[in-house]
Amino acid sequence: MRRHLALTTLACALLATTTAQAQRQRGDESWGKTGISYLQYRTDAVECAYQVGKEAPVEYAEVDLIFPNNMPGAAATSDAISINQMIEAADPGSGRMSKPFRLISSQLREPLAQCLRERGYRRFRLTKDQVKALKELRPGAKSRQVYLWNLAVDPEVQQRQRR
Repeated sequence: MRRHLALTTLACALLATTTAQAQRQRGDESWGKTGISYLQYRTDAVECAYQVGKEAPVEYAEVDLIFPNNMPGAAATSDAISINQMIEAADPGSGRMSKPFRLISSQLREPLAQCLRERGYRRFRLTKDQVKALKELRPGAKSRQVYLWNLAVDPEVQQRQRR
């Protein structure tokens, strides 16, 4: 159960950074689908994160996740890591993700991408101006999610910036 919760939390964190990235982690990619509501966009993200956290075959040494130097802000005596700490650690632009979490993250990316593709999402690349605007928004903040959703549902963005 604890493993499932940790993987689901990390999957949610990966989705929250730029929704989700596949193949290699990039800070200038996101996923979009025209014509969906903000609620559906977030629901799909959370459901994919839950599904991947529950079903993805991930290999890691649990001892690597215990020590405080593996996760910003996590104490060795605490099992609880706040979702904001997880999101910040999973942010591809932060450069702060520890080796064990990079390993887990790399194993979750493709199953997350597959789930999003199955729901009709397509990957797109953000422009330099969009990346700049995104960096000004705190990972996990609603304003960041709304900004990405606005890009994700814009047919022009989807057409011009499709990967």
